[in-house]
Order: sequence, then structure tokens, then C-alpha cells
Amino acid sequence: MENKDAHITQLLQEVEALKGQLYESNSIIDAIRDGAVDALVLNKEGTPQIYTLESADYTYRILIEKFGEGALSITTDGLILYCNDYFSQLANISSESITGSYLKSYFDDQEIFDELIKDVANGATKRELLLNIQGRQFPVNISLTNLAPTVEAIGVVITDLTEKKQHEETLLKNQQELELKVNELHATNTSLEQFIHVISHDLKEPLRKILMYISRLDVAAYAPENNPVGVIRSSALRLNSLVDDLVKYAFSSVKDDMTPIDLDKVLKEVKDDLEIIISENNATVIIEELPVVTGTKVQMRQVFSNLISNAIKYSKKDIAPQITISYEIANELDKFYYKINIQDNGIGMDKAHLNKIFTIFQRLHTRNEYSGNGIGLAICKKIMENHSGRIEVQSIPGNGSVFSLFFPINNL
Repeated sequence: MENKDAHITQLLQEVEALKGQLYESNSIIDAIRDGAVDALVLNKEGTPQIYTLESADYTYRILIEKFGEGALSITTDGLILYCNDYFSQLANISSESITGSYLKSYFDDQEIFDELIKDVANGATKRELLLNIQGRQFPVNISLTNLAPTVEAIGVVITDLTEKKQHEETLLKNQQELELKVNELHATNTSLEQFIHVISHDLKEPLRKILMYISRLDVAAYAPENNPVGVIRSSALRLNSLVDDLVKYAFSSVKDDMTPIDLDKVLKEVKDDLEIIISENNATVIIEELPVVTGTKVQMRQVFSNLISNAIKYSKKDIAPQITISYEIANELDKFYYKINIQDNGIGMDKAHLNKIFTIFQRLHTRNEYSGNGIGLAICKKIMENHSGRIEVQSIPGNGSVFSLFFPINNL
């Protein structure tokens, strides 16, 4: 009798235990149904096993689903417990099919997964790698974070790098093409320089012979106004001058190494070079203290030589040329410039002509009035462009002109 009572007591205890397990199971099922718990049931060797992952809250779940990157949770051996819609679309596989598979099966190199799992034990880890899903390879950035002890799982974020890599490849291709074009342009410029040297030499050599033999001709038989030798000599001299100016114009585009240039020293040298023309025309050149600019000395001498020569050339009759060179700091849209002003008391120009004078071969006067080929100011314009600056002019007929050179100031 006692044995029977003991047996009944044992059975009642087992029933109570089963009720407790049933209640726990029902609670889990209710939690799964309500979305409080993510669950995955797998059959391993005929034995059902359940994996659960508690969500922080409903808002968090929605955020992960709407996440603009792939989000997964996996076990330490890589079993995928959950994936969001983004990764499902990225893989082009339903989330139901992805859940329960192993993450490493999507790696192009599956050994990398083992390395990542080892690294994640020491903290979050990132790496760029290739995914291989159904024969389709694409680059991704993968980030793993250990969620323990809050959750016994690993969080995975996967970023598709396909578009980024395409942009990088396009950028690299464009850069290579640009470098090729620059090299081609450099080769063309080098060839052009050589061509200009050859042409200038080949043209000037026969000109020198023409001028030399003209000087030996007997011109006494001709009246001065009908002297053909004089016409030939004048034309040859003009052609010789034109060749010189064209060579200067071609080389005004060359950008030599930029160095600090003391304009006071440059103007002193230019003034010495023009000593004869200044003296012959009783010209006065006043040079106030000038700044140091960044540029090339040869081209700076060219600019100021052209502008001073022009100021003397286009002076008023019976009035000695007076040229004043000064500077000021100009501020334009928060960019600062040294503004070098070259002011003269010459014949000036009409406002309608101011935009024309910097064009090559553009002349406002006939050769009978003033000599020249109409290249000097075009050279000045090109040189200032080489120096990331510009040249401007203000003028009033009969009241002279002011040419202004703008040099950017890099330290203001």
C-alpha cells in the first residue's frame, strides 16, 4: 500500500513538472506569435532544436527591417538566426531560405569566416570581402559584433560596395585617361616649342641675308619716295619683328617654375634694358616700392617691358612721356590681389576699344602712325593668365591710360 501511495505521489510530481514545461512552452509560443521573441526551429539528426533571440522592442525591430544595409544575427558557428529584407533582396533569396543556412556558405573564401569569428572574440571586426551567392560575386564590407552577454549571438552588418567600387574604377579610369591626355599635351607642347625654334630660325636666316644684301645695293639712282630698296628693307625689318613677336607670344604660354619675384628688382632691370628708348623720348619712369609676387622672372620682365614701351610709343606729341608704377591691395569676393598700376600721360583710348587691345594682331592705329605688330598686349594677357591673374585697362582719350596687373596673394 505504501509503495502504491509513493508511486501515485511520484506520478503527481511528474504531472506538475509537465504542466510547468507546457506552460513555459506556451509562453514561448505566445511570445513568438506576439513578436517579442525571434525563433528558429531546426531538425538536427531527427531532433528538433529551437533557437530564440529576444528583441529589444518593436521600434528596434522595425528599424532593422528598414535598415539601408544588410543586418543578420548568427550563432558563433555561423548559423543565420535572422536576416532583414535588405539582405534578402541583396542576395535575391527569400529570408525564409536564408534563415537556417550558414553565413560562411555565402563567402567566396569560406576560410575568412573562421578568421572573423576569432577576431570578433576580441571586439568588433570589419573587413572587405567578396560574397558569392548563387554564382554571383559582389564586394561587401562586413562588420561583426559580439552581442553577448545580452544575447548569445553575433550581430552582422553587410554593406554592398558594388556601386562604390564601380565609382572607384570609373574614377581611376578617368584619372588614367587624364594623365594620358596630359602626357600627350606635354609631348605636343614640346614638339610645338621645337617647331617654333626651327621656324623662327629658318625664317630669320633668309631675312638676315636679305637685309645684308639690301645694304650693299646702290640706292642713289632712286628718288627717296620711289626707292624700292627702302620698301624691301622696311618690309624685311617688319617681317623680322613679326617673327620675334610670334616666338615671344608662343612662349608666353609656357609655365615655368614659380618662385618669389621681387618686382622692384625686375623693374630696375627693365628700366636699364629700355635706357635708350627712355632717353631718346625724354621719358620719366617713376617706380614706387613694389611687392614680391609669385611668378617667373623672364615673363615678368616681358610684361613690364611691353607696357612701358607701349606707354612711350603712344605718348602725345611735344609732351614728354611720364610713367608711374605703383601698387595697392585689392579685395574681390574675399580674395586678395596685388594690383600693380602702370599709369601714363599718353594719347589714351576710346572706351569702345578697351576690350580689343588684348587680342593678337589687334591694332587701333595704322603702321604709318605707330609701329608694331599688335602682339605685345596679347603677350601680357597670356602671361598674367599663367600667373592665375589678369590684366585690365582704364583709359580716356587724350588723358592717358592705366594698365592694372592683378596677382593673387596666397597668404591673405
